Amino acid sequence: MIRRRAQPADIRAALTEALGTVLHGQKPPPRVAAAAALIAEAVAAHAASFQPGSEPDYHNHYHQAEATLAMGRLCAEAVRLGQLDAEHAVAGILAMGGHDLQHDGSVPPPGKLEAHSAVLTAALAAQAGLDQTIQDQIRQVILATDPSRAAAGLDEDSMLCRLAREADLFASLTPELGWRLSQTLAREIRAAGGNAEPPPDSFAGRLRLLRARRPMTEAARNLGLEAGVAAQLAALAALGDGDQEAGAKRLDAMPPNEAWAHYRAALAAAV
Repeated sequence: MIRRRAQPADIRAALTEALGTVLHGQKPPPRVAAAAALIAEAVAAHAASFQPGSEPDYHNHYHQAEATLAMGRLCAEAVRLGQLDAEHAVAGILAMGGHDLQHDGSVPPPGKLEAHSAVLTAALAAQAGLDQTIQDQIRQVILATDPSRAAAGLDEDSMLCRLAREADLFASLTPELGWRLSQTLAREIRAAGGNAEPPPDSFAGRLRLLRARRPMTEAARNLGLEAGVAAQLAALAALGDGDQEAGAKRLDAMPPNEAWAHYRAALAAAV
């Protein structure tokens, strides 16, 4: 993912790769391919609607491509495990391609942007000729990515929705790219006049994100996501003499470059 960040974001390529992953390299059915093309075109058009350098720092073309690729890998593993069928996996990948469609970087009321993206993406699926069942699955998956949802609702989610939540945060939960993304999210929130406590670009904010994850799917565990999170928590604990919060507080009191050097060394020791 870090290497991909050095290249232009390409949601069309991400959708193609993700669909190929769950379909074992076979071409998707014509209507699925048409839906993917329409979603990719809509995402790219929204990105192009911003002045150069003014696309949202976090909820941008890169994030949508990364989440789509993560969904492809997670769904492929869930299919291999017999926990998901290919038809649901395809719907999930299309949903992740459009899950932040027309996100403008604002901080609106909970669920508003997800509802907007769900309507737009399902409409593109309908335009491509996909049936009502798939349209409904796309809407359900996108709505599941709303970070403000209550815990009780999360526990009742389908496997596909659980995978979608993991795909949405996959890059953010990785050690190095995740820290960079915490910084971009903080910039986006501040630019919109919002305020998050603790800030996402603090180690206290990082700890909060790592602790807030739900029990991971077997697919996510098999892809190493849980181990990566555990290593980060262990690094913070080591820096706080066994106390994660103390470790985060210690790092936040240091100059940023010094803090990152200490954190990276602790991560290396924890892996």
